[in-house]
Amino acid sequence: MTKFLLLLTTLLLLAVEAWAAEASSTPPTRAALTNFEQNLPIVFLDATEPIVSERKVPCTVHLVLPSGSAPGGTGALTGVVRFHGASSQRYAKKSFGITLDSPVRWLGLRESGHWVLMAATVDRSLMRHKLSYDLFRALSISNAPRYAAASRFIEVNLNGKYHGAYLLMERVDRAMLQLRRYDSNALHHSVIYKAEDHVANFDRLGHAGWEQREPEIVTGEYWGPLDRFNRFASSTKDPEFFDAAKGIAARLDLENAIDFHLLVLLTSNMDGIDKNLMLARDEPLTNAPVPRFFFVPWDYDATFGRNWEASRVEPTAWLSNHLFDRLLGDAAYRKKFAARWQQLRAREFSVPAIHNMIDENARTLGAATKRNETRWRTLTGPYPDRLGFEEDVAQMKEWVAARVKWLDQEIERRTSQ
Repeated sequence: MTKFLLLLTTLLLLAVEAWAAEASSTPPTRAALTNFEQNLPIVFLDATEPIVSERKVPCTVHLVLPSGSAPGGTGALTGVVRFHGASSQRYAKKSFGITLDSPVRWLGLRESGHWVLMAATVDRSLMRHKLSYDLFRALSISNAPRYAAASRFIEVNLNGKYHGAYLLMERVDRAMLQLRRYDSNALHHSVIYKAEDHVANFDRLGHAGWEQREPEIVTGEYWGPLDRFNRFASSTKDPEFFDAAKGIAARLDLENAIDFHLLVLLTSNMDGIDKNLMLARDEPLTNAPVPRFFFVPWDYDATFGRNWEASRVEPTAWLSNHLFDRLLGDAAYRKKFAARWQQLRAREFSVPAIHNMIDENARTLGAATKRNETRWRTLTGPYPDRLGFEEDVAQMKEWVAARVKWLDQEIERRTSQ
């Protein structure tokens, strides 16, 4: 009898384990996991230990779509997670960086194993990142892409509890920018450098204020391309700097630089002109022209009338750095800069176009904005006012109209000389 009971217990345990394994690979039902009418995809993130910023911890992830959506949810995906960001980690609602064991194509975005769940805590509209990156991507033309993170609005359930509205974002990496893979046997490599400090102003030698993203730092430091570019930008005389064959136009994609500068100006990204921006270049090939550097935007939650600590920003600030100041010192460049602004003002940067994008984002977010405000309701925090979603959206629209009106006059003043 004892052996029978032992055998029966063993079989029951095996059955329970098999059921648990099957359940873990099956997406949970909406009814079992939410007490609201789901209008956005929900990422169910479960970590096996407390999430920290210093290291990655194991996790499982499910993506559950709203009822009636096309197929696209997932079973249990395994990977690791850590807190994402720097200064934003002071807030209770934190961003997450997820690395999955296998790449996945989520919500029509590119296939990847690396994802960012952006909290946008200081952004009550929840859309400043998406609005800015979508605007830059919209400036792409044939054979001249404007790279920026594609994204989708989602909600997050963390360890069985509702955690708020988030933005699922692609990571800016070699694959996104279509750069050649790292080859340890090659003499030269594709590069991505991220400005981490305001000293990354292109006005000095070396690479102070920069972080190496590609090649990955574990392969070794690779600062030569950036050091040479900074030396050229900071110390060459104007005749060499603007030389038609070997000057700045041979080293930097000037059309990309103009669009990037105009995005910074349009959004008034106070941190985005000499910090948080990314500078990338493909691997040079033998017997071919050296590829030019180009800019990639990053970290745009403090835009459209708000600063990084959530204070109000007037629509009348001019933003530039040493490199852009030098470029605008050339009459031919000023002419191109002004012409591109006028072109974009009639299309992507028109007030109606931007307002329409804001409205579309608000419609997509829907009731998730209320759930997010309820989850993170507080009478204290970084905001000097008690701003809600609707108020922030209204202020953004007013700010956009005032900003482009001021920029029309300011760009005309600065480029007509």
